[in-house]
Amino acid sequence: MGIFRSTSVASIGVVSALGAGSGYAQGLSDLQGMASLTGTCERLVMDGKDFSAGCSTTIIQSIYSTGRTGFTVTVGDKGTVVTFSGAEGAKPDPDSQLQSVDKVILNLGIEGVPPTSSATTGNCAYSNPYNGPMTISCQAIDDRGGAYLLQFRTDGSEPKFTDLDSSAETRPSSNPQEFTVGAWVGAPLADDPDGGCLMVRDVNQNVTLMVYANGNEAFELNFHNSKWALEPNANLDADLLFDGTTFPIADVEVRNPQVITLFGGGEEEGFQPLFESSSELVFRMGREQITVDLAGSSAATAKLWSCVSP
Repeated sequence: MGIFRSTSVASIGVVSALGAGSGYAQGLSDLQGMASLTGTCERLVMDGKDFSAGCSTTIIQSIYSTGRTGFTVTVGDKGTVVTFSGAEGAKPDPDSQLQSVDKVILNLGIEGVPPTSSATTGNCAYSNPYNGPMTISCQAIDDRGGAYLLQFRTDGSEPKFTDLDSSAETRPSSNPQEFTVGAWVGAPLADDPDGGCLMVRDVNQNVTLMVYANGNEAFELNFHNSKWALEPNANLDADLLFDGTTFPIADVEVRNPQVITLFGGGEEEGFQPLFESSSELVFRMGREQITVDLAGSSAATAKLWSCVSP
């Protein structure tokens, strides 16, 4: 499945570097996984106009259960997102992959302005990112003759990925540490040196709350929102409330354009006590508000800590 490595729920999210995809084209319920790569965006052309100067240094691949896949980059600092979307195609050789491009999606990141989609004909080609630096090249043309081009050169680092396959909630568990408590689903993180586990709960079709704990007694809250287009190192003004009472957030870190991590204080000042005892969590950032039903959070948290390796 492209550069995304298909895994079980045990790799439901590498919290230290979660990837995120283009939820604009399809509902989050169809999104199986996402992989991100860093490097240089060498060229980005939209309908004949050159946007290369503002193209981001991260490219994200999204994989959907429908067979659709896409490559996403951000443009500039205003939240603009571009996705070259199509279906995964042939493999010319074991280390090469092709993808069609039947639409190019533009999201300006402006509240109230829906994304636009241009029907195109074209393809993407890329090679195995584990073999070192490689080029992702996408070319397409619309029915008016407008040209679309994305050329991204990776820096040789391995993909950072997450599995958001919703079918993991219903399929039988093959790992005794995997668990389901009501709407919460959790499992160990593959290859986490701190023996961490992650549990997730879908908030709506765009938003997922992810709770991470590890053997060093870390307890972190993470939000994935497919509509975000956050800038790296952005200074975010955010509030967190448990049952209407504001909790002082120690720090908010942007993991990638669609994922943030909230940090509390030490053990006594951390999120866990209120997370377990409250019925509702509210996260506010600017004019956006995310409300999470915490039903079952106490039992789910106990399972989460049982999952964590000592």
